[in-house]
Amino acid sequence: MLGYLYVTLQNKKQGLTDILNLLRQVWSVNNGFEIGLVVLLTPLNWAFESLKWQTLAQKIAPVSFFNAFRGVLAGLTLGFFLPNNVGDAAGRLWSLERAHRSAGVGAALLSNGLQFYVSLLFGTLAWGHLLYQQPPLRQFYNLVLLGLLVATLFFGAWLLLKRQVAEQYLEGKSWFRWLVPYLRVIGTYHASELGRALGAATARYAVFTTQFFILLHIFGISLPLLATLTGIFLVFFAKTLIPALNFLGDLGIREAASLYFFSFYAVIPARLVATTLSLWLVNILIPVLIGMVWFMKQRWYDNKQNVS
Repeated sequence: MLGYLYVTLQNKKQGLTDILNLLRQVWSVNNGFEIGLVVLLTPLNWAFESLKWQTLAQKIAPVSFFNAFRGVLAGLTLGFFLPNNVGDAAGRLWSLERAHRSAGVGAALLSNGLQFYVSLLFGTLAWGHLLYQQPPLRQFYNLVLLGLLVATLFFGAWLLLKRQVAEQYLEGKSWFRWLVPYLRVIGTYHASELGRALGAATARYAVFTTQFFILLHIFGISLPLLATLTGIFLVFFAKTLIPALNFLGDLGIREAASLYFFSFYAVIPARLVATTLSLWLVNILIPVLIGMVWFMKQRWYDNKQNVS
């Protein structure tokens, strides 16, 4: 990814200096209102994620919104240094009592699955629109990919509706049976609970889409609305689909994806990288620092309790 970023910027006779200059120019008082709006949307972003986790975790044990919020930020912090899904799940389970953490694995997987489904839905729509807009892309393998994405959407909806059937299938297979205690909670949710969690996932998606849209405007990237949303949806879908196994969370994935998908609209690469770096700073780095403080304070408290 770093190689792709470097080559793309070099082909346009741009480099790190151009990106830093753009960041220096934009993060100024002249854009104070827009920057302030993006920053203020960050707590809302993670509040919706916390509401989703609280809704699902309540099935296992009572969880306050504050504890759910702490768990989400702790997961974000751990995901900063560990493979993303591992750290994210560990942080959420940390917000539960020790006795409920095994059952919480299923709730954490469902929480991530619902967010993935929302990203898959909008990513599929965006991929279809890009193929419609760009005839050279209508090659066999790209059309097959679109078909697979649509099939995955229907399979995901079926799996959500027939989750008890899926659980019975796992119980009937000896090599999957060990998973059942962790996943059993998924079959106990009512449609209203799943609807609230899915609504929170969709609202969160709308929030960080709005942040991306505002930052594109701040950095002088002006495209038709549909083209802008297509690029944003595809960038987020790529970020969701590609495993974040790299240090510092998903840094690099969003930048590489934005350079590829927005290349169809002749956007200046340095402006795109500066935009996505700003989004990473606001939505990931700042919350991680806050989550790190909470996490360390809780670890200190737990150690003190164990000593006493």
